[in-house]
Amino acid sequence: MKKLVLDKKGQASVELIFITFIVLVVFAGILSLVSDEMNQVQTADLGKARTVGEKFAGAINAVYVAGSGYSANFTIPGGLTVPPSTFSVNDDTDSVVVTYNGNTMSIKLVATNLTTFSTSSTANDKTITIKNKNGKLNFTAV
Repeated sequence: MKKLVLDKKGQASVELIFITFIVLVVFAGILSLVSDEMNQVQTADLGKARTVGEKFAGAINAVYVAGSGYSANFTIPGGLTVPPSTFSVNDDTDSVVVTYNGNTMSIKLVATNLTTFSTSSTANDKTITIKNKNGKLNFTAV
């Protein structure tokens, strides 16, 4: 009867395959965590852009309600989002449209009779002057 002898090279191959499998499982777990973190960062940036858009809409409404001759400055904070967010005042829909990374949100305004305006967030603070001239709102980026 022949005695079965363990092949040292075969055992090393099996161990290498097993270790490779373990390393792949660990890498898959790490990639999953990184992906989840990236999604959370994008969601947070989208929330920041929407919050600034709502504050911008509030400033526009305040100038409109205050009446002719009233003006106010609104500041979009620098470094708000990467990539930059776009804030547009749409006269047709009476809304502020916020666009970030392909996502668009519309925030309705009380104000009507608007001048169409669009600006993007930058690395530095950006100030926008909102003026009410006889019921028509004008916007100027300073």
